[in-house]
Amino acid sequence: MVITSMDINNKEFKKSLRGYDCDEVDEFLDKISEDYEIIYKENSSLKEKIEILEERLKHYVQIEENIQKTLLLAQNAAEQAKTAAQSESELIIRQANETAQKIIDKAHNDVIKIHDNYETLKQEFLKFRAQFKGFMKAQLDTFNSLEKELMKNYNVGSAVDVSEVVKPKEIENESLEEKEQVDDDLDSIKSFFVKEN
Repeated sequence: MVITSMDINNKEFKKSLRGYDCDEVDEFLDKISEDYEIIYKENSSLKEKIEILEERLKHYVQIEENIQKTLLLAQNAAEQAKTAAQSESELIIRQANETAQKIIDKAHNDVIKIHDNYETLKQEFLKFRAQFKGFMKAQLDTFNSLEKELMKNYNVGSAVDVSEVVKPKEIENESLEEKEQVDDDLDSIKSFFVKEN
């Protein structure tokens, strides 16, 4: 049990013949009581301050724990954001590469298709040119043949044998055959242009 200043003041000692001076003892006890009271109050005050400081310390410790938790959450969030951003950037790069590759492949296929079309057109043009040259040559040969026939059969400056004169029916037959050949050539030429359109 803790002794109080009141206990000190109320303390009574037994008297003996050769004991201490009662006044000195009482005075000393009063002094001890006063000092003890001061020390007791200081001790109580210190205890209160310690309790307050302990409460503050708990509060600051709680704040520190909250700050650490917040920092940890922020760090985790930053890591997740970094990972998500990296994944998204990798996805964007991969999609961009795939799109670029598709464009390159399409362009390559278009080049091949254009080249094939060019070769086809070139062959058709060469065929058309050959047909057209043949047509023109046939026309020229026809004109030359007609010219020779005219010179041969209707030359005023030389004697003409009536038996050698071409009959109208023969001329008509030759004209029909030549017309059919010309029509065939024209149809071939027309079909070339129709195909291109």
